[in-house]
Amino acid sequence: MKVILIDPGFGGQIFSTFGKSHWSSVIHHGLCSISAYGKSKGFSDIELIDLRMLKGWNHFKEELKKKNPDVVGITMRSCDFNVVMKSVGIIKEVNKQIVTIVGGVHPTVAPDEVAGNEKIDHIVIGEGEISFLKLLQDLEVGRTNNRIIIGEKPELDDLPFDDREIYNYRVTLNLVSYPGVMNPPMVTMIGQRGCPFNCTFCAPHAQTMFGKKIRVRSPIHVIEELKELRNRYDFKSIKFYDYTFTMNSKWVFEFCEMYRQAGFKADIMAQSRADLICRDEPLLKTLRETGLKLMLVGFESGSQRVLDRLRKGTTVEQNLEASRLLKKYGIMVGGSFMLGSPGETKEDVRATVDLVKAMRPHFTSVAYFTPCPGSALYEYCKEHDLSLLESYDDLVTYAPGKPKIRGIDYAILDQATEEIMGTRFGGKIIGKLMKFIYIRTKKMLKIRHFLVYCYSCWVGSWLYRRIQH
Repeated sequence: MKVILIDPGFGGQIFSTFGKSHWSSVIHHGLCSISAYGKSKGFSDIELIDLRMLKGWNHFKEELKKKNPDVVGITMRSCDFNVVMKSVGIIKEVNKQIVTIVGGVHPTVAPDEVAGNEKIDHIVIGEGEISFLKLLQDLEVGRTNNRIIIGEKPELDDLPFDDREIYNYRVTLNLVSYPGVMNPPMVTMIGQRGCPFNCTFCAPHAQTMFGKKIRVRSPIHVIEELKELRNRYDFKSIKFYDYTFTMNSKWVFEFCEMYRQAGFKADIMAQSRADLICRDEPLLKTLRETGLKLMLVGFESGSQRVLDRLRKGTTVEQNLEASRLLKKYGIMVGGSFMLGSPGETKEDVRATVDLVKAMRPHFTSVAYFTPCPGSALYEYCKEHDLSLLESYDDLVTYAPGKPKIRGIDYAILDQATEEIMGTRFGGKIIGKLMKFIYIRTKKMLKIRHFLVYCYSCWVGSWLYRRIQH
């Protein structure tokens, strides 16, 4: 049985974008895991079509004809909705007998909407490894199956290591996040699934897909995969995608000990929350000694009122303390902030600007609130007729482009973002330079936030290294 998996890109970043930047070339670990699991159970003929590596829809059609699959599996985030729907139509146009299977975040949060497309034969809700395999096994022997299938949660240590080779992985390795700080080759890693927190704004995949209870791979399972990757790619840095890397202190201490014993020297980048960082100072010391170079933290706001409305579960004081502690141990701070959530006032925005000035993170990412399907605030915006989104294509938060919800003065948000960009690097001359870059780029380019963010990260990394030397 010939199986093709499709990576639809991310938020319109398709066709001739692969290899152009880190974000346009990241691998989809879910597809890698599904491929690895299927191959480990006897389905050896599994390949990937990555739309980012193709020239256009005609090229996609040619690839389908050439590969002649029996089954095509596509992952879908909400921002990929239109791309996936068009892909399914082309698949059936090429051969009506091809079985189409769609899974991922959007089918999980909006299965009825996806089911409205009759060209989709099966929909997998939740985690896909076990259910996708069982569906292949049923199709192979002619057994019928339900159109909508509820995914089973696997034991993470029972899964084989991700099949990264379905991608052009050696290209991706050399496109790092935060170039100049994190060195290529860079590998990405996932050590846990699930999220116990209740943020109302959050993209729902961590919790809706994987559940509120965090499930972790054993430290040795992660270390063994890293050993395999070291032998194959000799990587110099690691990026953990886990949203709450420091949630389980015991796990992290064990991982750090095994990491050092295995002789790894690669720098580490991870993500966590302010409250988790504040609760365990000795863990930060151990992480830095192990190689943690950069911690990304979703601070979100400098207004306690906004943090409470977002149900973030953190305080402004914890935000400041987390930044202080990370810097104390020589860990660079990457701060994420969100402006424009429902009910946010001019005073709330000012409080966030003041927090960034007081905190002075090494890197700052500013995004405008976008109602994500499956989140509590998405339902709130629907109920109160606040959403201005005309298409799922508008969900890409890196490129606000136009207002997302009613009741927000976006001119104030733009001014605040300009001020943040002008102060994040500390020095007056550098600050004015970054503000100038932001304003000029904003006037010239619709996707200003994404491009300025990438460019300013590069400039900031270069400046940081120059100062260090």
